[in-house]
Amino acid sequence: MATTSSAHHVFIITGANRGLGRAIAKAVADGSKGAGETRHLLLVGRNKQALEAAGADVVNSYTRVRIVGDVDFSEPPQRATERVVENLKEVMSELIQQNRSSSAAEMRIRLTLVQNAGTLSDLAKTVDQYDGDEVSTYTAVNFVSFAALTAGFLAFAKTCAHADRIAIVNISSLLAVKAFANWGLYAAMKAARDQLLKVVAAENAADSQRIKTLNYAPGPLDGDMQAEVRARVGDAAQRNSYAMMHREKNLVSACATAHVLCGLLDAWEFESGAHIDVFDVAAPSSLSVSAVAAGSSGV
Repeated sequence: MATTSSAHHVFIITGANRGLGRAIAKAVADGSKGAGETRHLLLVGRNKQALEAAGADVVNSYTRVRIVGDVDFSEPPQRATERVVENLKEVMSELIQQNRSSSAAEMRIRLTLVQNAGTLSDLAKTVDQYDGDEVSTYTAVNFVSFAALTAGFLAFAKTCAHADRIAIVNISSLLAVKAFANWGLYAAMKAARDQLLKVVAAENAADSQRIKTLNYAPGPLDGDMQAEVRARVGDAAQRNSYAMMHREKNLVSACATAHVLCGLLDAWEFESGAHIDVFDVAAPSSLSVSAVAAGSSGV
């Protein structure tokens, strides 16, 4: 049974069924009691069954979970956006109804959108090997849907009188700010996402203690996507480097970097629009898979 606190925090996490998205959901839930608030997680993705498993893994007495499954960001972007925002509206309506005896001063609601969903581009290719259809399809999934959901979430959140904090997080990458061979489309979309949230920060500068955006680069994560990178990236030097990191268990733990992100959000001290790399905040030695396995990461 959830706490009856009048402090509530609603998190929308896209791509929450596995990997980093699932780790973020777990870190958010783990931090709910310490933050003194009931946390409501809207877990968004395509695979409803996997989302339900992720939800079962994170629910606790301070955390409620709502599954928003069968959301495909390759479909028309407005359809996916409307589906997510409608679920957010329902949660907000329920919260206001349940706390109708509380005054605006007594009831605190925070809203956070974590945009984690995304796909790899064809890492075997260089830019001169792309074709127009490939570029268009990849952009629709990895930027157009991102921009549409950012707009839809922000438009609704700004109308919520009870919301004292509104955050939009882009799961970014070092590739948004530094070029590497074979990452053309992926890097371009990450850079575009970063810049869009910088624009949102500029447009809301007068309300920057209430509305913030964050571009968070989680580091080279150990997981299925990294395995695909090691198998497919066309640049031999990168392939060898990642293979060594994997062999020596120096890739970043999704659990460790998720907790760093949650710490940034809880502290609320980051500059809106900033690009923050996990290695700006924590030492690589504390984030690696080997450190987490040894219990020396602090997670």
